[in-house]
Amino acid sequence: MTAEARKRQIVEVTLDLIAKHGLRGATMARIAAGTGIRQASLYTHFENRRAILLAALDVVYEKIFASRDTPSDENSLERLRQMCDHHLELWAAQGEKHHAVQLMEFVSGARSEGLAEILAEKHTASIEQYAQVVRDGQKEGKIPEYVDPDQVAWLITGWAFAGDVSHLMGFTRFLDPAISVHWLNIIFGSFEAGPSTPSA
Repeated sequence: MTAEARKRQIVEVTLDLIAKHGLRGATMARIAAGTGIRQASLYTHFENRRAILLAALDVVYEKIFASRDTPSDENSLERLRQMCDHHLELWAAQGEKHHAVQLMEFVSGARSEGLAEILAEKHTASIEQYAQVVRDGQKEGKIPEYVDPDQVAWLITGWAFAGDVSHLMGFTRFLDPAISVHWLNIIFGSFEAGPSTPSA
């Protein structure tokens, strides 16, 4: 096995351990056992356990951005809705293998592991992706100027976080269209409604 392949294996084992045991449960001993190598050999590939956790966090965010892939790269509200719809499909299809499991473990354990600032930076970048679609769409004339990019980004993020927590807790009811899709309809309806005018 090449060194790069071994590093990928170590990270995948770590992600599995995080899903099963949380961040603290992803110990060097368990990582080594899951990888099938001596514990000392882990340090050939990573400086320390923190470096392994950071590599695992990178993979979680790679999955987050990949979950937003859409057939079109058009900067529009329709594309943002497609991102959300794809997220729903992945929740339903992937079950316990969905990245929400590891993400929530990082959210709950990052502070005790000294990873809170790095996690915040990564998630801020993921929120900014939504806002940037709106800004670019406004420059191209595809999204009305009255739409607030940050409001769009945070409302979608709130919906996604609620879904991730529900997924982690086994609340499959969230996937009911009367809840998850209706929630999205309200969010996107507010974007498309235009600015409200004060009554006389």
